[in-house]
Amino acid sequence: MFKRFIAYFPILSLLIMLFSSCGQQSTAISPKAIDEEVDVCGACMMMVQDNQYSAQVVKTNGEAFKFDDIGCMAMYIIDNQPGGQPFVRDFYTSEWLKVEDAFFVLTDEVETPMNYGFLAFTNKSDRDQFLAESKGEEISWNEVIEIMKERGSHHENELSYH
Repeated sequence: MFKRFIAYFPILSLLIMLFSSCGQQSTAISPKAIDEEVDVCGACMMMVQDNQYSAQVVKTNGEAFKFDDIGCMAMYIIDNQPGGQPFVRDFYTSEWLKVEDAFFVLTDEVETPMNYGFLAFTNKSDRDQFLAESKGEEISWNEVIEIMKERGSHHENELSYH
């Protein structure tokens, strides 16, 4: 009897694992693809380009709010508090990254879609390389939010860094 149990144990274990995982969905939130023909910025209503300036907030139910500029996303978050995970794109590679993992720059040397001047980088060395070659200042995501709170509107998008 014990030998028979030992022989069937791997099969039973596999079946238990298989059935226990049925119906479970992944809780990981990931960015959605940008469709330049359809996607409109949730803040300024301009078409969203699939480039290094686009941003998005993805909610846990998979719904995505897409933006043509990091500043638009920040303003939308301030005004609507949608929850979910905000994503930005690396300025050099256009790869998606979570805002809490990004390194930000505020500059007037790069014209972003709404001219807010926020750029995101995957790592500190890329951000520092940009700053060595261009004028601007390093800022955090919280500072992006604070700057956008001070500006107060999409119509007041003049750069105001030191």
